[in-house]
Amino acid sequence: MTLPPIRLMMTVSNSIFPANIIAFTSDRTVDFTLHQEQTGLNDEEEEFLSRRLHIDLPDLVLIRQTHGFRVVVADESFLRDKSVLPEADGAMTRLPNVVLTIRTADCLPVFMYDPEQKGIGLVHVGRRGAEKNILREAITQMKAQWQTEPKAITVFLGPAIRSCCYEVDKEFQESFPEDLVVKDGRHYLDLVQVCRKQLIGLGLEGQNIHDSGICTCCDEQYFSYRRQGESAGRMLSLMMLREG
Repeated sequence: MTLPPIRLMMTVSNSIFPANIIAFTSDRTVDFTLHQEQTGLNDEEEEFLSRRLHIDLPDLVLIRQTHGFRVVVADESFLRDKSVLPEADGAMTRLPNVVLTIRTADCLPVFMYDPEQKGIGLVHVGRRGAEKNILREAITQMKAQWQTEPKAITVFLGPAIRSCCYEVDKEFQESFPEDLVVKDGRHYLDLVQVCRKQLIGLGLEGQNIHDSGICTCCDEQYFSYRRQGESAGRMLSLMMLREG
């Protein structure tokens, strides 16, 4: 059966991923902030996603993000116990109808698909995650778990703060000296470029890395911690392999 493509909320060509993959980032319509006591989606969040994606949500993988570099493997054993959310900043699976999720409000959602091994990964990358090279951890696990060849992976870089807005202090100037944009004596980090270079360094092909081009700080359709401070909510990014 041929499945119809589902459009991402941001403007993205449907040709990036095949029709049996759902890849989506929300806007500011609903705040997906994960509260301390929360272990699942609330009714408003579920209704919003069901309405926008036209599907019932199957197995949902939620994580408590720490700006670290842990990537969980959502296999059968992982899905058996969801009473406690794992601390991680990425997830990967080859199981159909398992929904990987991350939350962002300027950080970069990185969607990954291995068409040969039929596996997906979704990673949250902020400046600390970039320093720790969480993308290397994700690719390393894909290679170890699935024998993934990095050159086969297709990547989509979602909405995130861009170098037009991401002013950084001296600490991060020293961490990414080649990825800074200097304007009026101030230094701005190009986080997307950092991630692109890291992915290529891990063996991915440049032509397989696609970018939304959306700055969450400039575009007020999205939450932005840099623009809104503590009042900023969170967008939800999700990725799923559909069965069929």
